[in-house]
Amino acid sequence: MNSLISNRLQLIPLPLSDLERLANSRSAMETARGLAVSSLELSDDGGFLIELDEALHSFVLPNVRANPETWFWYTYWLIVHRELNLTVGGIGVAGPPDADGQTMIGYFIDRKFEGQNLTTEAVTSFVSWIFEQPGVKTVAADTPKEHFASQRVLQKNGFVWAGEVEEGFRWRKNRPESAS
Repeated sequence: MNSLISNRLQLIPLPLSDLERLANSRSAMETARGLAVSSLELSDDGGFLIELDEALHSFVLPNVRANPETWFWYTYWLIVHRELNLTVGGIGVAGPPDADGQTMIGYFIDRKFEGQNLTTEAVTSFVSWIFEQPGVKTVAADTPKEHFASQRVLQKNGFVWAGEVEEGFRWRKNRPESAS
């Protein structure tokens, strides 16, 4: 599986060996990949990085191991600033499309890189790739009610509000008509 390249970013899907390194040490994984070592900081973290680490162990690693042919649907993707060769965030999808053709994405950006449209650029690239995959009809994303910047990222990418969920708001984008 190749990485995705946009104007300023590279989205890198982590294979099992990199996920195992990440589970032990982000800096070791980044060093092994030839990246500058990051110090990710999130605005209003509220334990998100801890939650992300728990998801790595309880969802990502088990599913990547169990699905070697379709691991890219479950893995953690780095958002790397190409010029800086630095991880500035992460993005991922919660598995292949369900019976209705829907899948869900999640993402975050280092607070030091907020306000630069990097998240919008990453989501644009990632969602375009997802819609190239067979069986995908809809991409959804949930945002906390107070995360206006994240909601704006989705709106800029053509997502529409789809209702309230336990975590906040759900947003959806349907496959463009021209996509197969």
